[in-house]
Parts: sequence; C-alpha cells; structure tokens
Amino acid sequence: MSLRYARVRSDRQTKTKPRRKMCSRSAIFIALALFVILFCDSTSSECTQVGPCTCLLPDGQYYNLTALAKEKPLNDTSPTSTAIFHPCTNVPMTMGPDSTTCASGSGVSLCAYNKEANKTLNLGTVEETRMKLSSTNKFPIFEIHHGNVTSFINIVCVNYNETSFRIESFNAKEYFFHLSSPYACKIEPQKGLSTGSVLVILFFTFAGIYFIGGAIALKTLRGATGWEMLPNHDFWCELPSLVRDGIVFTFNCCRADSYERI
Repeated sequence: MSLRYARVRSDRQTKTKPRRKMCSRSAIFIALALFVILFCDSTSSECTQVGPCTCLLPDGQYYNLTALAKEKPLNDTSPTSTAIFHPCTNVPMTMGPDSTTCASGSGVSLCAYNKEANKTLNLGTVEETRMKLSSTNKFPIFEIHHGNVTSFINIVCVNYNETSFRIESFNAKEYFFHLSSPYACKIEPQKGLSTGSVLVILFFTFAGIYFIGGAIALKTLRGATGWEMLPNHDFWCELPSLVRDGIVFTFNCCRADSYERI
C-alpha cells in the first residue's frame, strides 16, 4: 500500500512540474507583453524637438512655429504683472525700472514684470526652452526653466490669422501662459513616392525600353518578325526550363540520401 501511494505521489509531482514551468513562462510572456505595450505607448506620444520651435512626432507629423521668430514680441498685461514673449529667438526687452535684466547681451525669450514687487524677472531664453507635448498629448507646450522658476506656455492651434498671448496664472515658482496661433497647428508630412515605388517604376521603365526598343531595333535592322523581334530571343525561350532545372537541383541538394536511393 505504501509503495502504491509513493508511486501515485511521485506521478503527481512529475505532472505538476511541467505545469509550474508553463505558468512561469506564461507570467514572463505577459510581463514582457505589458512592458512592450507601455514602452510603445510612451514612445509613440513623444515629440522630439529638432529646433527651437519645431517638434517632430513619431508618425511624421510635426509642429513648426519658426515663423513667429520674424514677428514682433507678444505681450499681455494683468492687474498685477506684465509679460513679453518672443518665441524661437532671443531679443532684448525693457520692462519696468530695470533696463538690464532682460536687455543685456542677446536678450531673452520670456520676460515678466511684477507690478506689486516692482521687479523685472528674466524667465528664460531660447536655449532654456523645451518644446514637448502636454500631459494629455493633445497639444504642444513650451517649458522654460530658468533658475528656480519654471514657465509653461500652452500652444493652441487656431484657424484665424492672428497670434495672441496671455497670462493665465503664476506664483513664486511657476508661471502659466497661453499662446494661440495658426502656426501652432499640426503639419502633415509631404507625401512622396516610397523607395519601393521608385524601384518598381524604374524597373518597368527600363524593361519597356529594353523590350520595345529592342523589338524596334531588330525589326528595323534585321527585318525580324514575330518572336524573333524579342531581344535575346533564345535566352527568354530557355528561361522557364533554366528556372525549373535550378529548382530541381536545389531541392535535390537539400534532400538527404537514403539507403533505398543508394
């Protein structure tokens, strides 16, 4: 009785081992699948900055606000502050009693004046500006880090030909702005012929020149008629048999010799 019980127990243990291996493999596969899904989702929502005001999406679409660099600085005034913003390039700006904070050197891209504190603030330059997608991935934003202050500028596409800039809110560490412009709209990439399409077109073009030009030349120079007008007539007639012989030779080489064949 004890021997039978031991055999049954050993049989159960041997059956459960493959199940455990299968479960562990399934768990690893599920974990890898989740990692790939999360990784693809995060990379698909990224916008790679290729210029001060240019952001490229993975699907080829992009945002380009470079045209704003040629326009005058944008400004807005609230009861407690005034802000001037010049996207894409730095320009000297003079605000309030302080004429050096935002005007020295090549200037800045974003400057603010706090009326209550009577203080001019340099909020950042183009070199400190990062263009990326918002947390909802619905529109791009400018994120400017200067010292211990971070400014966020929401970029919104509009259908009318007017760019506007306004102050939304701010505190000691963060400033929030809103930029509306027709240049903020997503741009579709120019669709052209792919490499495969170009190769197919070239193939048929050269094939047409070869067969049609050759037929005309043979007809004119040799007076050929019918199948004789085909360039390299003998080669094209023997091509099917050559292909067949090549296939037979390939399969015969890959087939292992057996005792019956010997």
